[in-house]
Amino acid sequence: MTVRLRGPGLERLLNNMVERDILLQGVQRLTGDVMIIRLKVKDFYRLRPLLWGTQINVSILDKHGAPFLFGRFRLRVFLAVGLMLSLLFVMYLSNFIWFIEVTGNQTLPIEALKATVEELGLRTGVVRSTIEPSTIEGELLKRFPILAWAQVRIKGVKVDIFLTERDGVEQQHAGPGHVYAATDGVVTEILVLRGTAQVRDGSTVRKGDLLISGEYYDARGQKQFGAAQGVVKARVWYEGIGEEALSRWDPLPTGIRHRQYAITIGSITIPIGPSYPRETHLQSEKKWHLSLGRALVPLSLGRIDYHEVEYIKALIPREEAEEKAYDLAWESLLEQGVRKEQVLKERQTVDFMADGDGIRVEVLVEVLDDIGLFLMH
Repeated sequence: MTVRLRGPGLERLLNNMVERDILLQGVQRLTGDVMIIRLKVKDFYRLRPLLWGTQINVSILDKHGAPFLFGRFRLRVFLAVGLMLSLLFVMYLSNFIWFIEVTGNQTLPIEALKATVEELGLRTGVVRSTIEPSTIEGELLKRFPILAWAQVRIKGVKVDIFLTERDGVEQQHAGPGHVYAATDGVVTEILVLRGTAQVRDGSTVRKGDLLISGEYYDARGQKQFGAAQGVVKARVWYEGIGEEALSRWDPLPTGIRHRQYAITIGSITIPIGPSYPRETHLQSEKKWHLSLGRALVPLSLGRIDYHEVEYIKALIPREEAEEKAYDLAWESLLEQGVRKEQVLKERQTVDFMADGDGIRVEVLVEVLDDIGLFLMH
């Protein structure tokens, strides 16, 4: 151990230590009453009785040797073991379902739905591998006739249940017609409420293709023509594009200011003094209105301050420009009706613009959507 001794009578203390066979190493005298020495651990404890009755203060500066090194290493080993055990525990917990979210139920009581899915084995704390989404989907449609479509999707420790109630898909149309594809897509599920299906699961359809025909045969075998109704779920792709410059022009004040006054009478404004172009000046305006008691006179005085500026070109980091372009691309997707919770897959392409002074981001997303569009015949 490296210790520092401070106080009067250091020579007497050293003599007492030598008489008691305390080994001294690396003795350094810094000042008249300050000294640094190195001791063995056992000798450090033998030193303490020699300090009784003296004014010498002892401070430990450093600890060396295998015992102290092992103590530090043992602490780090315990920390590493604890971290590894925590990771293993988190990995173990990831095998269970901890969150269940239901979307789309409008009139169906959540209590009845919860009791049903728990009866089917879906509850918080259950092992993920024991859940069979297709079985639960079929049972929900069978037990709740109000449902027109159900989907159970597992995402890590969360289960999403998407529902479409029959009242939400049945529409009262004024006359017979068919259901057509509102956009391109790949059909994943089709539920016919009235009419005859013209496509099946896995079919690739184009915008305008016939999905459900309004012609069908009733229970007596007679051909009928009415309003086709149903739900056609399909994987649909949407594209959003965003562009952002890699530089911008920032205004730098030159310190030159100009002032202009203006008198406004009703809708007429009379300027006093010259005005300056907005391209080279920033404006700040202040107005005073004339009033007589509670009556407001249509007369006001305005002051306009023009601050002359020079525009300097500032470069924008590519990461910042790319992030802004990505946000603009998603704004385009939102305007097309895409919701982020619908997205199954997302692909992003980043390119420089033709002039090299901008970033172009194309975001292609795949969503699951109802593409059916009823048109009267």
